[in-house]
Amino acid sequence: MGLVNRIKLTNWRLEVITLSTILVFCFLFKIGDLYNQRKVKAYLNGLSDLFTNNFYQFGVAPDKLYVKDSAESYSSYATGRVNIAKVNLEFRLKPRHNLFVLVLETIMSFFTSNVQAPSDRVDIIITPSSDAEYDNFISAIVSKIGMNEFRKFNYFLSLTKTSDSDSLPQSFVFMSESSEIQDKLLSPEIKDALTMESASWLKYVAFTDQSVERPSTLSEYSPRRRIIIATDVASSSVQIKQISDVLSGVFNLVDKLAAKEITFKSETLRKVVKTRENELAKWKRIEDEIKQEKLAEEKAKLKREERLRNRELSDAEQLKLEKKAAEKRQRKAAKKQKVRM
Repeated sequence: MGLVNRIKLTNWRLEVITLSTILVFCFLFKIGDLYNQRKVKAYLNGLSDLFTNNFYQFGVAPDKLYVKDSAESYSSYATGRVNIAKVNLEFRLKPRHNLFVLVLETIMSFFTSNVQAPSDRVDIIITPSSDAEYDNFISAIVSKIGMNEFRKFNYFLSLTKTSDSDSLPQSFVFMSESSEIQDKLLSPEIKDALTMESASWLKYVAFTDQSVERPSTLSEYSPRRRIIIATDVASSSVQIKQISDVLSGVFNLVDKLAAKEITFKSETLRKVVKTRENELAKWKRIEDEIKQEKLAEEKAKLKREERLRNRELSDAEQLKLEKKAAEKRQRKAAKKQKVRM
């Protein structure tokens, strides 16, 4: 039988199904990948005028707007402005390139709070320059939609108190260390940009000197001033305009803080310092407990090793060791008796 006849007679059903599945997967992967790229590019182009008017460079390079870290992670950058060292834009998008992961994460988010539902999110992290010196504090405007989750996953928000305000739309709250700080940082630009509807996509605007993750070392408690704006990736020109106004307002606030046009009472700052001291005290207490546990474990280990060694000794040697231990206990008791007298 010839090769052509063999090919005709062979059942290729399994191979066709396998090849079709691979082709469909590759097609969907590419479609999802291109969709995410288009989404990031549209967002950055929408903010282009704001950043190019305020910064010397917008984009990771003069001819490159963003870096693709993976099919669902992108990043961009701006630098070259008075009082602001840099602005990082970090995108975390839905894994549209992998429908299995997308569906799995969506389902799991309904059953456990440790898995967040997939979303198209961007964190805009503004780092003031070393010349822009201002006081350490935490103050944020936070959407009521998911505010408990934001407090849970952001250490710095756990240090604040939550309060409603007539100055904000009903869909937002303040999370701040002081009412004075939150009132002085609510500029007209930011106030006008916030609407009831914007709480559905604008997560929070936070001034902070503490980290997102709970510090695990003493050095991580050192102040590091940043402004973090967490939002969903804008899907309309209205949202782009609102986030542009918020960013413009934040840039101006940094300028005013650096120029000492916005200052706070010494009493307010003492409260902030007290909060930091309390957190450090908690950390030191936990560290001491861990050290004590390690010492106890080491002592127990040494005792176990000593018992094992003693088992290997002769009866006479064991009696000798027991006699020495008894004499040691007697000397300790005698010393205690002298101290009491």
